[in-house]
Amino acid sequence: MANQLAPVEPLETRIDSMRLRDQAPKVSVWEPSATHQAASAAPIAIPIEQQIIDAIAQPLRGGETHRTGNDRKELEIATLLEQLTPVQSLALGTRLSNALPSDPIVVAFGRLVVERRIRLVAYLARRRIRAVR
Repeated sequence: MANQLAPVEPLETRIDSMRLRDQAPKVSVWEPSATHQAASAAPIAIPIEQQIIDAIAQPLRGGETHRTGNDRKELEIATLLEQLTPVQSLALGTRLSNALPSDPIVVAFGRLVVERRIRLVAYLARRRIRAVR
């Protein structure tokens, strides 16, 4: 069985087709859209945000050990977190997980010892889950 090859196109024909292709208007298959960006939603207001920040920033009371003072602060913060609605709890949890350095509540939570911060964020998530059920 003979192996048949396709006829070779003459070089002049190929050059002519290249010239025609180069003269054709350039059309982009994909063009970026206009400079439209989705507007980010304004953060949900947490009415007790300043109270939470103040509870974290308050100094230890006279005669209070470091541990008892921070235990008291953690309890005060948990009590404040109980006042949040499920939507506010979700918004605060999202802000804490995004951890923007310009967010004052994120900065305040960053001052807490890691274990306390983890417990409070977990408490916030559990409150949100309990409210849904």
